[in-house]
Amino acid sequence: MASDDENHSPSGPVNTSEMAALLIRHRSILMGYLVSCVRDYTDAEDLFQEVSLAAIRSAGDLRSADGFVPWAREIARRRVLSHFRKSKRLTLIDPELATRLAETAAEMDASMNVPARIEALHDCLDALPSQSSKLIALRYEAPRRPIEEIAGQFNRSVQAAYAILKRSRLLLRDCITQKLAAGS
Repeated sequence: MASDDENHSPSGPVNTSEMAALLIRHRSILMGYLVSCVRDYTDAEDLFQEVSLAAIRSAGDLRSADGFVPWAREIARRRVLSHFRKSKRLTLIDPELATRLAETAAEMDASMNVPARIEALHDCLDALPSQSSKLIALRYEAPRRPIEEIAGQFNRSVQAAYAILKRSRLLLRDCITQKLAAGS
């Protein structure tokens, strides 16, 4: 039976179970990039699945988990370009633009402490009032629900649901900013 050291050394290729964990951990980064390129959440979800499959199939090509985000973003960039070539109904995205988006995303990742932001987000979501956190979950977690459905579920008008979402996002922003400042 192989030990963990035999399956993966710190400088050796990434195995498929590590790849799956990396995809889960960095899903929001990749989805943010995909949504910014295709501007459609459903298409971005489909592309994320394609990126995930490609990444798992070529897990042995990644030499270190530290290089995962730029490596996976390059797979995503190629899938976005392929998506636009195949789709007759969409205007082709300029390959230069896709590259610039990927570079900008990489710069943002480098300038932000993404794991700390994610941890702060989870802490702040837990601190929200129950109704606000449920509304946020329904609106932003898959499957995303239309605001009209969410409003009806809470016996609120659409405008009231939007107002609660806006206040909740502001509370989250302020809470995350405070937590990150305290951690610096």
